Formats: sequence, structure tokens, C-alpha cells
Amino acid sequence: MLNIFLLLCAAFWGDTQVKEWGDIGARFGIGVPVSNRLNLVDFSLGISHFGIGTSVVESYGFVDGGQFIGSLLPLQVTMNIYQKIAFWKEEAFFDRLLYLKIRGSPWGQRYNGVSPLSFILSPDWEAKAPYISIEIAGRWSPIRMLGVEATIGTLIPKDAGLRVYLNISGFVGTSGPVSSEKVLPRLEISSVIFEDALNGNANGILDPGEQGRLLFLVSNKGLRDSDSIYLNVVMRDTGLEQYLSFEEITLPPLKASETLEASISVFAADRLPALPLRARIWGKDAAGNIVSPAFVEIPTAGS
Repeated sequence: MLNIFLLLCAAFWGDTQVKEWGDIGARFGIGVPVSNRLNLVDFSLGISHFGIGTSVVESYGFVDGGQFIGSLLPLQVTMNIYQKIAFWKEEAFFDRLLYLKIRGSPWGQRYNGVSPLSFILSPDWEAKAPYISIEIAGRWSPIRMLGVEATIGTLIPKDAGLRVYLNISGFVGTSGPVSSEKVLPRLEISSVIFEDALNGNANGILDPGEQGRLLFLVSNKGLRDSDSIYLNVVMRDTGLEQYLSFEEITLPPLKASETLEASISVFAADRLPALPLRARIWGKDAAGNIVSPAFVEIPTAGS
């Protein structure tokens, strides 16, 4: 079991940039063996992948024995293994979520009943039953406030037999970033090379009066699509700006997790110094999100 869990972490860990997130909702699950699970006003607050929270009411029912275990204000610790962001209007939420959760209540109670609501409507406790539950769950929220969740878990109550449950739950609520303003495109430039094969003599060196190109990749490693992207190039040594000029380009919008090949033309003056000319590519999209700069050396004759 531990090996399977470590494999899950290796497969999914780090698939998000969300640093602060919240989860609030209500769920009722039914499953096999004949069992059900109720959480009313279940909420958590988290930083990165870890969160803590509680439920106003929580109960676990195993109808085959007519026995229920529940608690008011149980505690819970969550570790999100995988989070996938979606957007509704200007709000961000987790439309897919895989997590490990440990729940527990030192003041849990065992009682007889016919439904989870027996726990709320009747104070007829049978015995104290502090408990811990460990579960792995996957959630899918096709729209902002409604979703389904599959859960496999183990309930370990005091003075009662260990129970394994597998539930499919209906979910009303939402989970996702505390602030959608922090969920932005993350634009980066990589793999910058200079070449003069298209309009030059293809010797890999920028000669006087020659036109070359900077070839590179632009990646959106963020969780949100970018608007159109404006790029330009500047010399790192402003005293050498007289020797080179560069094309300015605008790229189309770049979706989250996508990469685009691009090029910028380089125009050499009639004379060049015998040293490599250093330049910086940078820019921003139409919403003002900065493109992380990249640096390149352009070789010249004698350098």
C-alpha cells in the first residue's frame, strides 16, 4: 500500500502552482459494502498541497450492522496529490482533484440508526467511539458548484471493528485557489540560438550587413491562458546598440502548458566589433504578464 501511495506522489506531485486554496461544501456518499458517508459544511484551508479543516457534522454508516459512527466538528488533514484548475467567468476552481485525507475525532460516538440523519435528529448515543479514518479520493467538478467524488478509505474506531468503505459521493460546493488573481500565465523563453542560414552565408557567425535570426521557444508554464504576447530584444551593453537592430514581434495567445516556436530577425550594421554581442529577449502579454527574459550571445567575425 505504501509503495502504491509513493507511486501516486511521484506521478502527480507538483502539477500545480496554487499556493493558497480553500475547500467548502457538503457531500453524501453511498457505496460498497452497504454503507454511506455524510459531511455537512465540510471546509479546509491549505497552503501548497497541505490543508487542515473540519466538518460541522460527519457520520459513517454501515447498514449491514445497523451501526453508525459520527461526530460534531471532527478534524481533518488533507494532502492534495493532483490539482487541475478550471475557470468560470473570473473565478478559478479545481475541476479535478486527487487527495489523501486523514480524518479523526476524539469525541466520536457510536449509535444505532437507519440513516445518517439519525445522528443529527437523535442524541441517543450507544457508546463513545473516537475514530480515525484514512482515505484517498478523486473529485470531478464539471461545473463550478456541483461534482462527484469517489473515495476509498478505512475507518478505525475505538472498541469496534475496522471498516473499509468505497463510496461515490454527490458534492455541492467548491474548492480551488483563495484568489484567482494568483493563478496567472507563467511565460518563459528557452532554447535560444542564433542562425544565419536563411538570409546569410550559413557560417553561424553574424557578418557585417548580414541578416540572421534568433530561434527560440516560448512556453506558458502557468495554469491560465495568456493573451497575445509582445516580444523585443535589447542589447545588454547599451554602448553597442549601434551595431545591431532587431525585429519586434507579437505572438498569438498561448494556452496553459503549451509551447510555441518563434523567431526574431537580427540586422547587422556595415561594421561589427570583433567580440560576441550579448542580447536579452523579453516582453509581456496584453494583460501585462511579464515574459521571463532569456539571454543570448551572437558571434561575430574574430570573436
